[in-house]
Amino acid sequence: MNKRFWIIPALLFSFYNVHAKTVDRILAKVGDDIITLSELNRTMASLRKELEARFTGEQLQQEIQKAEKQALDYLIEDKLIYQKGIELGFDKETEPKVAAYIQRVIKDQKFKDTDDLEQALIKQGESLNEFRQSIERGIIKEEVVRSFIGSRITLLRNDLEKYYKDHIAEFTSPAEVTLSEIIITEEGGSQEAESRAGDLHRRLQQGESFAALASQYSKGTTANKGGSIGTYIVNKLNPDISKAIADLKEGEVSKPQKIKEGYVIFRVDSRKPVTVRPLDDVMDQIRNRMYDERYSPEYDRFVAQLKEDAYIEFFSEIK
Repeated sequence: MNKRFWIIPALLFSFYNVHAKTVDRILAKVGDDIITLSELNRTMASLRKELEARFTGEQLQQEIQKAEKQALDYLIEDKLIYQKGIELGFDKETEPKVAAYIQRVIKDQKFKDTDDLEQALIKQGESLNEFRQSIERGIIKEEVVRSFIGSRITLLRNDLEKYYKDHIAEFTSPAEVTLSEIIITEEGGSQEAESRAGDLHRRLQQGESFAALASQYSKGTTANKGGSIGTYIVNKLNPDISKAIADLKEGEVSKPQKIKEGYVIFRVDSRKPVTVRPLDDVMDQIRNRMYDERYSPEYDRFVAQLKEDAYIEFFSEIK
């Protein structure tokens, strides 16, 4: 279960999309709130389908039982965080935020107006009032998370710079080279192949078109593409090829290289040097990564304290 409580438009089409009739029962009591079997089933609906598509038989049952325990724990955490928000009065000024969110949904989902949104909700088994309540609940929980978890995560520029240096390889693109080839086979013997390779090399040096000569004389499978063989990461090239082109600039050709089939001449079509993305370009990416890394332990600490202070009673074997 995702431990964040982001409010997302998908909520519109997923929150009440369970129609199976079930004899309801209480699974747990969290303070003054209860968690019912139907509530757990709603939470499990999409995940249950995923598990059924991946597993069968006893393994499926084991996976479902494990997921149900996680889902129940998620619901407990959800209620504890919401209760904390109510305790702190975060529900007092939510109406403007709820209204603004509904307008964003109408715009993003391309509804004509609130009535159009309401009709879509009804088709999914939810009323507009229920939708408003779910949005309000999400806003209250976000306020709690921001106040007790987000506020404890401080990321200074020095922290970001250190992460950047420690993970510089992740922000570095390796050198690349684009190559073409002319392959001369030994159909008429080794000496003839060597002679033809030398002649082609001289003609290239004199300025003749590599693509034209490759199309006419190359026996490789790339002849019909003017000899183009593609782009490669330099440090992953075959050592013999890497050595042959090591000192070549863009547009230059190698001397004929002996290969199993005969000889090959390479041309460096283009080179892309090693590039390192500047810190400022990846600052937000690093900040998000570090925030995520620090969020989980802060969240676990906060929820553990809520559970320790709360009254939680189970009425089911799912625990």
